[in-house]
Amino acid sequence: MTARLVATLMAHDPGAAAAALLDPPAGADYLELRLDALADPAPKTVHALLALPRSIPVIAACHGNGAGAGGMLGGPARVALLAAAGEAGADLLDVDDTLLAGFPASVPGERIASCHIASFVPRLEALARRIAGHGARFAKLAVPANQPRHLGELLALQEAMGEAFAVVPTGRLAEAGRVMAAGRGAALCYGAADPGAPGHPDQPPAERLHDVFNVQVLGPATRFFAVVGHPVEHSLSPCWHNAIFRGVGQDARMVALDVERLADVLAAADALRLDGLSVTHPLKQEAIVLASTSLPGAEASGAANTLMRLQSPAGWQARNTDWKAACDLLPRLLKNWRKNHEGATPRVLLLGSGGAARAVAVALIEEDVELAVWSRRFSNAKALCEAFSGALPALAVPEPAHFPADLLVNATPVGSPGADPGELHILAGNFRPGAHAVDLAYGADVSPFRSAAQLAGAHLTRGEDFFCLQARRQSELYTGGAVPERVRADAARRCGLQR
Repeated sequence: MTARLVATLMAHDPGAAAAALLDPPAGADYLELRLDALADPAPKTVHALLALPRSIPVIAACHGNGAGAGGMLGGPARVALLAAAGEAGADLLDVDDTLLAGFPASVPGERIASCHIASFVPRLEALARRIAGHGARFAKLAVPANQPRHLGELLALQEAMGEAFAVVPTGRLAEAGRVMAAGRGAALCYGAADPGAPGHPDQPPAERLHDVFNVQVLGPATRFFAVVGHPVEHSLSPCWHNAIFRGVGQDARMVALDVERLADVLAAADALRLDGLSVTHPLKQEAIVLASTSLPGAEASGAANTLMRLQSPAGWQARNTDWKAACDLLPRLLKNWRKNHEGATPRVLLLGSGGAARAVAVALIEEDVELAVWSRRFSNAKALCEAFSGALPALAVPEPAHFPADLLVNATPVGSPGADPGELHILAGNFRPGAHAVDLAYGADVSPFRSAAQLAGAHLTRGEDFFCLQARRQSELYTGGAVPERVRADAARRCGLQR
């Protein structure tokens, strides 16, 4: 049995609710109408609303922490609203398992026995069995999953409880957890009908669950990959790689795991059934340390952005597609620069000292350039220069302004969500006439690097463009072969990128 996609509607205005009932989110199997979100959560309002035309089955739900005018709703008020919804024709009634015993059996509509707990606790099977024991059409247990090991336990629970049960992970790993639970047989998968008004602060959009993850067709044979780092909410990797998997006809998905320690993911990798990882900031150097083996690009840069599971012997192989992408891009940009500066040696300023910066440095080893490195911590810039001193002479500079350059590469997180724009002081004067700029960051509303490059009239390669270069290489690893151009073009389109 495949998961049913439930779009949670938190509409204050009955008019907005009526519109959603007639025109629900694409791909949704049910619309969950949260009665506690209504501005006037009263039985007469519920009757009037459910008497209107609708094009989708309705689940009526009513939580105690009402978002509407009713504020906190007690048990009797919730029972009255749900009873009104059943009498008005709701297809399913989501009833808290503590209220089910006193819920009128005469009220029409099938039941969902549900339980929401505020913090993760181990060994939840007894609670799950109690909820399932009510004999409702479906049973649902919502539990926070903020650590990979917690998510692994919840997925095992889902598998044990079977297809009439739905584990609904909340918390930091909510989106990944719901997608993976669908692959373990969850009866229901919940997402927000309106991304701006989720039923829970970490509830993913229903549209994304359908379009990016196609949760209704996951199953036991689905292979899973994950992009790991902090933060990762902005990452294009799930959208890109899932489009690639779909385009080449492979039953696989990539999810995003927001974690601060890669070791936590690797410890839970068997429970999560992960075949490979895309590693992003700030975990790329940890990846090379934890890997069992490393290919030359990762070994040379001392960082990895890709981990592939090894079967015999068990472990992880580190690779670096950032390095491959930089090798594709940087020599080409330098060649174009030299066409207009015959006989001159280009000055290159590398901003950053982490895993991505190291990959760029390795890609420059064969190039005749004057290289300078800046990092927020001057000691880190010096350390990077010393690490490559035998193959790539470089100068550590305390400020970017000390080294105006012909090619500038932003390998810092600045320009990504969560990074402080004030950490990178870059001006148009840092770019010499005819300069090229390469930004490895993307996703933030404000990017001082892009702004300065555009003001200087530099030739800019955006972080999204660099992502496509490295993700193409990753796709070949994950799928086991070359990916047709038409499939890559569709992946770029789905990510909102122009190619």
